[in-house]
Amino acid sequence: MRKIFFAFLYLFSLNLYGQELPNLKNVKLNKKASYKNAEPTIAKVVDYLFKTPIDKKNKARNNAGRFLLDWMNGTPDHVFYLEEKETSFFNTDPDLLLMYMAALTKFSLEHPTAKEKQTQALGAMSLILPYLYQQSDKKTWTKELWQLYDAHKNGKLELYLYK
Repeated sequence: MRKIFFAFLYLFSLNLYGQELPNLKNVKLNKKASYKNAEPTIAKVVDYLFKTPIDKKNKARNNAGRFLLDWMNGTPDHVFYLEEKETSFFNTDPDLLLMYMAALTKFSLEHPTAKEKQTQALGAMSLILPYLYQQSDKKTWTKELWQLYDAHKNGKLELYLYK
């Protein structure tokens, strides 16, 4: 029984900490085609960001964020809308804004035909808000971010943002 418990604990810890960041040094973003070829890596980077807690001291996480931003700024295949209406909830903290951008990327990669600003923003919000609720320091949340989260939780996100 004891061996089973330790085996379970070991597997659980691998699941928690086993998410590794791909080697980003070998991925060059210097040609139009390189951005398209980097999409599987970007998907892994986004997954890594969503599976690791926000921590300014985590160098791997910071590198992942930099790589994501470089890719987002250069990719010719995706358009990301960073409108004040949506980003204002996160711009008090660069880590929160990074996670919004990661959510935009994740949604864009998973829904390549969803090109409208509002659709992308709502899709990104549905990804980031549950993550932030579990991973971020809610003591630093603004009143507006709490209202946004409550609207999401109550199924009224679109109404809250756009009506």
